[in-house]
Amino acid sequence: MTEPNRVQVQAVPSEASEADTLIGFLDTAARNHEGRTALRVLRGGRWDGLTYGELRDRAEAWGRVLSGAGVGRGDRVLLVSENSLGWVVAFFALILQEAVAVPLDPELGERDILALSDKTQARVWLVSRRVRERVGCAAAEGADRREVFDVDAFADLPGESSLTDERIEQEASRTPEVTAGHAASQWAFMPFTSGTTLAPKGVPLTHANLLADLRAIRQVVSIRPSDEFLSVLPLYHVLGFTAGLLAPMGAGATVTYVDLLTPTGLLEAMTATRTTIMIGVPRLYALLARRIGERIDSAPLHRRALHVPLCGVAHLSRGLARVIPPLAPVLRRLRAALYRPVHSRFGGRIRLLVSGGAPLAPDVFHALDLMGFTTCEGYGLTETSPVLTLNRPARPRCGTAGSPLPGVELRIEQPDEEGVGDVMVRGACVFSGYFGDEEATRRAFSGDWFRTGDRGRVERDGHLVLAGRADDVIVTGAGKNVYPDEIEWLYREVPHVKEFFVVGWPEPGSAGQAPHAVIVLDDAEDAPPVDACRREIESALSRISRGLPGYQRIRRVHFWDRALPRTSALKVKRRQVRRVLIEEQSSPGDARS
Repeated sequence: MTEPNRVQVQAVPSEASEADTLIGFLDTAARNHEGRTALRVLRGGRWDGLTYGELRDRAEAWGRVLSGAGVGRGDRVLLVSENSLGWVVAFFALILQEAVAVPLDPELGERDILALSDKTQARVWLVSRRVRERVGCAAAEGADRREVFDVDAFADLPGESSLTDERIEQEASRTPEVTAGHAASQWAFMPFTSGTTLAPKGVPLTHANLLADLRAIRQVVSIRPSDEFLSVLPLYHVLGFTAGLLAPMGAGATVTYVDLLTPTGLLEAMTATRTTIMIGVPRLYALLARRIGERIDSAPLHRRALHVPLCGVAHLSRGLARVIPPLAPVLRRLRAALYRPVHSRFGGRIRLLVSGGAPLAPDVFHALDLMGFTTCEGYGLTETSPVLTLNRPARPRCGTAGSPLPGVELRIEQPDEEGVGDVMVRGACVFSGYFGDEEATRRAFSGDWFRTGDRGRVERDGHLVLAGRADDVIVTGAGKNVYPDEIEWLYREVPHVKEFFVVGWPEPGSAGQAPHAVIVLDDAEDAPPVDACRREIESALSRISRGLPGYQRIRRVHFWDRALPRTSALKVKRRQVRRVLIEEQSSPGDARS
C-alpha cells in the first residue's frame, strides 16, 4: 500500500509503546518491524500468520469498509469472536476509524449479545463464523437493521476472501478521508466486567489508559523482538489484550494463538514456536505442573532414581537463593539446566510465565520454581487496564501479587490490626467511570482513588498480599473478619483435591457466618475410590484444623460434582455456588454435602 493512502498521525515515535494513541502504536510497530511476523495461529493442523506490515494494511483496508458501513468517531462496535488473526485486524480497523471496540465473550447467548448491543447502541457487529453458527444473528439483522460482518474474513484483504462481496471490495478500494487530532483521551476499548450478565458494567478504556499500562509493563518486563508469546487468555479479557497482545507488539515480538486450548494443543504450539513468554491463569499452570509430575512418576525406575538426587540439588539451590537473594536468578538458571528435559518438552526457551486472574496455589509455584521456571504473579482489574502490581522476574515471591508498577499509587484504607484493609489505587491506567452508570462510578471512587473491591495488606518490601474480595469476606457472629483466600492457603495440603475454595455459611442463631469448604475431587486416573478420597480429606481437614484458631477452622465440607460456574476470567463464582448449596441444603433428600 502506498504512503498517500495511509491514515496519517501527527507524530511518529521511535518506539510503538511511546505513541500517544493506538493509531500511532500500530503505525510505529509496522514501520519498525514491517517484515517480522506479528501474529500466528495454529488451526486444523495448519499455520497461518501476518507480518506487522500485513496487519497494518489489512486494518487500513477493512477500516475503509467499516467507514462505508457508517462506522466513525466514537461509534461503539461489538467484537464477538474467539482469539484469531481476524479479531486483531478488526480491532485495529475500528481504531483507525476512531471507533470503540466492545469485545464480548463468544460464549454469550444471542439474548445477552442483543442486550449489550442495545446498552451500547452498537449498530455494527463483528462476529466470528463459529459464534454466528451457534447463536444465529437473525435478530441483529432484523427490524433494527444492525450490520453484521464476519470477523474471520478480516484475516485477508477485502476481496481476497470468499466471504466478502462486491460492496465490500468497492469500499476497500475507496480513498480514505484523512483525519487528524486523534485524542489519547478518546475511548478505544470497552470490555464489560466479568461475573453475572444480569447487570454487567461497561468499562471504557482510553488510548491513554491502555498505553500507560503497556509502558509500565515494559519497564519491569524485558520483551525482545525475538520473543515468542503464546496467547492463551481471551482477547475480550483485558489482561489477554494488554499484556498478551499490545505488550509483545510494542517490542516487535510474535504472538501465537491456538485454536483449541488442550494440553496436547498447547504443547504442540510451544514446541513448534519455541515459546519464550506465556501469560495464563492459575488453572493452566496447575495443569502443566501436574502433567510434568505425572510424566516423572510414570518414568522407568532408573530415571525416577536419578530424579531423587536431582530434586535434592534443586532444593539446595532454592535454599541458597533465600539466604543470598542476589544469586536467585543464577540459581534458577542452574535449576533450569538440571531440568533441561522438562524445559525441552515446552520448546526449551521459556523464560517467563506470568499468572493472573486469581491467586496461584503455593504448591504450583514451588513445583515450577523448583524446575527453574520463572513464574510471576500479578494483580489488576478490568478498570485499571488491567495490571497494577507484578512480581519482578529477577526475584518473584510466592503468595504475593508483587509491587506496584511504575506510575501506580496504591494504599490500604482503614486497615485492621493485621494491616488488612480496602485496596485503593490511582494512576494513568485507571479508567474514569462506568459507561452510562453514574451511581456505580460514584461508589467506585473516593476522590481520584479507585476502590478495587479487594482486601489486602502491603508488606514492608512493598509487595501486595491479597486477602480476597471485600464482598467475599466472612464476618463471624463475634464480628471477626475471616478472609477466604487465607483459609484456602492454610488448608493447601489437603489431598485428592482438584478445586478447593471457601464460602461464608449462615450460622444458626446468629447474624454471622462460618467458613465452609467446597471441594471438587481430583479426577486423575490413579486417584483412590471416592469414599477413600473423602475419608483422607476429612482426616487432613481435622489434622490442620487442630492447629488453627476457631474462626479459621472449616466447619463443614460440601463436595461439588458438577462444572463450576466461572466468570470470563475463569474465577469461580463463589456466591452463585453458595446460593445453590444453600438451596439444596433446604431441599429434602439432598445428599451432596
